[in-house]
Amino acid sequence: MYILVQWFWKNRRKFSWREHRDWYRVLVAEVMLTRTRSETVEKIYRSFLEKFSKPEDLCNAPLKDVENFFKKIGLINRAKKLKEAVCLIINRYGGILPCSYNELLDLPGVGRYIARILLTRVCRKPVPFVDGNIARFARRFLGLHSISIEFVELWFEKTIPIELLEEVNIALLDFSAIICTARNPKCSICPLKIFCSSKKEY
Repeated sequence: MYILVQWFWKNRRKFSWREHRDWYRVLVAEVMLTRTRSETVEKIYRSFLEKFSKPEDLCNAPLKDVENFFKKIGLINRAKKLKEAVCLIINRYGGILPCSYNELLDLPGVGRYIARILLTRVCRKPVPFVDGNIARFARRFLGLHSISIEFVELWFEKTIPIELLEEVNIALLDFSAIICTARNPKCSICPLKIFCSSKKEY
């Protein structure tokens, strides 16, 4: 995976949310990124945080004001879940993110993937966070036609040093968006092609 990390440092995408590790900014970004392209989220993420710069601002805001931002990216129901999650963290946990996996999963709008990102980026407890794009990469790389998220997480845990886990995860998000794309993957310029089980198929 060191080849992947080297590729990442030369080609990584720059997004506003990657500059921060506080729970509020990370949570806002990840809820917005659910089933939405990063480039689309980038356009409104900054303006959203200008409007609701602190968790309390969001919690106290009328729901319709929050929904106005999500109308621009779709899945408007995410606005209500985000607001509820932020208010819950403020009211139940005193504004401090709980660093328990099960407690994170109890937050509205927080599923397996977002909970694992929060554990890794905010709580500094690195765990694999695998979405559909990374699972697609793993399926091709390992030459497996059917693969579960849990399988990929276990593979990461066994093969990636914990100190590189977060970096490799983020690198694979970019790698899947730029090189190992869903359609027409760019195998000819893939730095991992000599290791890839599916290199002859694309």
